[in-house]
Amino acid sequence: MTPVLSVAAVFAVMLAGIRLKLGLGLSILAGSLVLALLFGLSPLDWALAVPAALLTEEAFILCAIIAVILAFSALYSASGQSARFMRAIRGKVRSRSLLLVFFPALIGLLPMPGGAIFSAPMVQKAAEELDVTQRDQTLINYWFRHLWELAWPLYPGLILASSLAGIPVTGLVALMWPGPVVTAFLGWIFILRPALRHAPRLQAPSDDGEGDSGWSGGIPLFTAILGSIAGEWLCATLWPGRPMEYGVIAALVLASGVSLAMARAKWTEVLREAGKDNTMSLLAVVGAIFIFKEILHQGHVVDALAGAIGGGNAVFIMAATLPFLVGFVSGITIAFVGATFPLLFGLAQSTGQAHLIPAVLSLGFYSGLAGIMASPMHICYLMTCKYFHQDPGKLLPRILVPGLMLIPAGAAVTWLMTL
Repeated sequence: MTPVLSVAAVFAVMLAGIRLKLGLGLSILAGSLVLALLFGLSPLDWALAVPAALLTEEAFILCAIIAVILAFSALYSASGQSARFMRAIRGKVRSRSLLLVFFPALIGLLPMPGGAIFSAPMVQKAAEELDVTQRDQTLINYWFRHLWELAWPLYPGLILASSLAGIPVTGLVALMWPGPVVTAFLGWIFILRPALRHAPRLQAPSDDGEGDSGWSGGIPLFTAILGSIAGEWLCATLWPGRPMEYGVIAALVLASGVSLAMARAKWTEVLREAGKDNTMSLLAVVGAIFIFKEILHQGHVVDALAGAIGGGNAVFIMAATLPFLVGFVSGITIAFVGATFPLLFGLAQSTGQAHLIPAVLSLGFYSGLAGIMASPMHICYLMTCKYFHQDPGKLLPRILVPGLMLIPAGAAVTWLMTL
């Protein structure tokens, strides 16, 4: 069986497990075992990969960020601050589209994995008077949460790509700035416009006597966003060589403290609300994803896919396909950047096309984003589907079309930006 067919079989197993309601974690674990067997690893190798995947700093950071996100989200909701801020926004916004995408786009500025679970309640609240289905709410929250992925300089994937290519982050942002515009346009065409086709007009908000006090509900949220920016910068400056995500964790803890200080809710109420988020089940899914990622590494799956696609002078073909495949099978930006960009850049240099590295990087980023957005392994996708009680397998076709359109759109933009 070819590498491409093997990977397709693995995803068929995982989607079947999800459809049979075995649970996301168990379905991904089953897929990782099938992946190991198809790429020459034994069941013992698979078992030994479990501690190798979970006992890492990367896994710890991701689990810590998700736990703190859920705690902050629960506190922010239980205290009533998110509802007050939502009412304040609603009092100023007359656009149905802007009302729905505002919070996912805002939370998207937070460079944290799984952030879609934080914006999901806000999208649900905003959609109440618009008669938008839960399926469309899921798509809106998921897609627009990743609006800035291609150009926001705090995302670790962009920073890693900058380092691998030897291009300053500012130069990379100057190259990739059309990315959010392209992503927003595709989201509007394929997701937002169909969702609002039969939505009623927004009614003028009633005066609830709250005045401008509702805006204070945004203080914890902006503490998290601005604190994450400052925290990443401080980590890079004072603690070089360590993951900048520690700054994000610290910012979310600080934001939780600010929210608690502003709240009148009791700790027992907050903890009761936090218990509804099924934190442990979500962390189990994260663990399964890391095991799957470890099998990708030990089974040399990326190398096999690269060999199947071809090499030589086909650097642009590989840039349009290889990051997509790795992004699709991993659901993680760092995975396709770290696994494919060194190979792509090395191929460009070895074939005398080093001057094309910026174009290869740009196309590879659009391709990789298409892969992770269409991936059933993407933690934000899984968490959003879980929140809105949607079947990930049934919803995936709705994401595939705009996701795949990122590749030709990215190819056109890359050609224009590198003329």
